[in-house]
Amino acid sequence: MSPDLMPQRPAAAPPLDADDLAGMAAAVLGGSPLPAFVLDVPSDRIVAASLRAAQMLSPGAGEVVGHQFAEFTADHPALGSDLVAGARLNGFESFRLLRRTHGPDLKIRLWVRNFENVSTSRYVLVLIVADRAAPADASERGWQDAPAVVGIANSGMRIERVSAEAELLFGRRLTELIGMPLLRLISDDDTQPCLTAMAEASASGKGVTLHVDTRVPTGTASHRNLSCELLILPLQPAPACAFVFLPTTARSSGVALSDDLSAILDRLGRGAEIAQLARGVLAGISELDMPGLSRLTTRELEIVTGLLQGDRPPGIARRLFVSQSTVRNHLASVFAKIGVSSQQDLIDKFRAARSVSDQR
Repeated sequence: MSPDLMPQRPAAAPPLDADDLAGMAAAVLGGSPLPAFVLDVPSDRIVAASLRAAQMLSPGAGEVVGHQFAEFTADHPALGSDLVAGARLNGFESFRLLRRTHGPDLKIRLWVRNFENVSTSRYVLVLIVADRAAPADASERGWQDAPAVVGIANSGMRIERVSAEAELLFGRRLTELIGMPLLRLISDDDTQPCLTAMAEASASGKGVTLHVDTRVPTGTASHRNLSCELLILPLQPAPACAFVFLPTTARSSGVALSDDLSAILDRLGRGAEIAQLARGVLAGISELDMPGLSRLTTRELEIVTGLLQGDRPPGIARRLFVSQSTVRNHLASVFAKIGVSSQQDLIDKFRAARSVSDQR
């Protein structure tokens, strides 16, 4: 993998021994409910995997560590080859076919992610995007509650919709954010890498991730920078995109790799989940189509998406690992913000807005 594709850091960490890396990764992934594994890119060898990942890659067959990823797939593109842009990309979306002995091969979506603080590392973290069939233990839910801002930018790269958390993250009113060029939220130093990433996403049809510093107003004509991981997801017509901002700690190579990997996994899990939301049934609906839409939080958008996909509140509660009363409270908030009085009214209003957006 080209060094140009790795995150830029103030200082390089010393090379890691493969056994040390595998031990650290195994400790982090061993307690994770997410289907994730660490891959040695040159050899395609899996060096650590969570239980969920092993079950998905090789159902009932046991150990996957030490095997090549290609042993479990029906297609064999190199995972490192997708990172072709020369910007500070640190991750990308990919698709593979998992080989199945019984039944058709299974198409899966992957998010592939470099390590933060190892500028010469040959290892990548790979997350399999899949529905979680069983509720997670309460101690495993931290990644689900990570703060995030999700939105849509049109082909002119102006924000058409953004979740309510944007007011807190960016220090601007929602009325100011709607219609603003997306790049105005990005620091000057990160504008060009962001443009390159958008071009790469549009050209490949796949999502990409990179670190950016966002511009947060602190007073008259002054700003401070807030470090975020930015997921860019291509939409049509290009270069329209969905975007997800995930706040991070400052870019630094001084943290332990085990802490670093755990934080990356949490962000990647949350980011991948919200990416599905960002480009799903609500993707084409703007604030113009649905006044009040940008007042919804990311969690409220997740619940609305569930309703539009035919789920009922008990099922949504199980999928989001929250109580039914929490879902009902969120729905009451959604009703007030959108101006409806029932679930069916809400569904009808979103379907009407979807129809309008499809006709544009």
